[in-house]
Amino acid sequence: MANASSQPAPARRRLSPSLLRYFTISFATPLVCALIAFAMLFLLNDVFDDLGDFMGKNVPATVTMTYFLACQPQNLAHVAPISTLLAASFMMMLMGRNNEITALRAAGLSIAACATPVWVIAALVCGAIFTINEVVAPRSASLAQKLRTEWTENKQKKEKNSIAFHHPLERRDWFFENFAQTGQSRGAIVRQYRPDGSTAWVLSAARAEHRFDTWIFTAGDVKVYQQDSNNLDAPPVFFSQKLCHFSETPKNILSHSREWELLTIRELYEVLRADIMPTGKIRRLLMVLFWNRLTFPLASMVGALFGVAFAIVPGRTGMVRGFAAAVAMLVLFYLIGQFTLVLGKNGWLPPFLAGAGTNLAFTAAGIVAMWKKQ
Repeated sequence: MANASSQPAPARRRLSPSLLRYFTISFATPLVCALIAFAMLFLLNDVFDDLGDFMGKNVPATVTMTYFLACQPQNLAHVAPISTLLAASFMMMLMGRNNEITALRAAGLSIAACATPVWVIAALVCGAIFTINEVVAPRSASLAQKLRTEWTENKQKKEKNSIAFHHPLERRDWFFENFAQTGQSRGAIVRQYRPDGSTAWVLSAARAEHRFDTWIFTAGDVKVYQQDSNNLDAPPVFFSQKLCHFSETPKNILSHSREWELLTIRELYEVLRADIMPTGKIRRLLMVLFWNRLTFPLASMVGALFGVAFAIVPGRTGMVRGFAAAVAMLVLFYLIGQFTLVLGKNGWLPPFLAGAGTNLAFTAAGIVAMWKKQ
């Protein structure tokens, strides 16, 4: 008789591919349906808000459709978290009603491990939202704004693309009558200040272009002013072409002329690194936005974690309460996130804590809740 101690250890229980496939389909199907449904609701909301601006102005139907479609990528960041929560909750409630959760636990399987496809898909959604916000949304928003300006604004406003920019460290002001990030800008004026705040010189040019870290000004003049006086130190010096090496680039100038909330993470980082900001308050605002943009895609994972964890309760009534609690947690997530953003922008919270604290804290809370309920 063989010794009991010589008996082979039982094989470690593994998740079957069919079970993982079942979880994948059970989560992905309602997720896609929820994303489409919420996207349609946002589209209808945009149509009701903006369609009147295009009516009666002979705007082609293709232009109108392109405008509304270009507005949608910006909405995906708000659609994804609630979609993942609803999909996860629906999956768990359906499995609970069919007693599948009880069967999995009776078989000694971990719910968290069985739901691995949920975490993978939620992580992919986080990555997709991050990519869309960085690549697709800025271009689509720019296209939507261009179409709106071109077809609904009056001609005088349409043709005007003037930009003013101030570089505090170099003590320089820039103004462009018609700014172009690539190619030639028209009507450029550069004003240089002395340390005491008086004007040192003013450069005016019909055209300006940036090439290879060099500004090329064409058809203009330079006026040099006397110290502590608005009088010219000498007659204007006219030029047909003048090369200047200024630290400002068209990308810096354009970034500062746009709304801060519309900048991408890369643009925010470049602006912060360049340190071209008139006040410390704006720098704090940009740092808060940077950390928030970097971590907000985690909201989709938060929705999946709470959607699964809160639905693992016995009884149909308990599942409904769990679903309501999960929705309440996501609403609380949004409310606290917006509140901390306001505190951070006003200097009452450190930028990292204000921008990333809520996203990281709720992600950690979701992981803990899932670990306790598995």
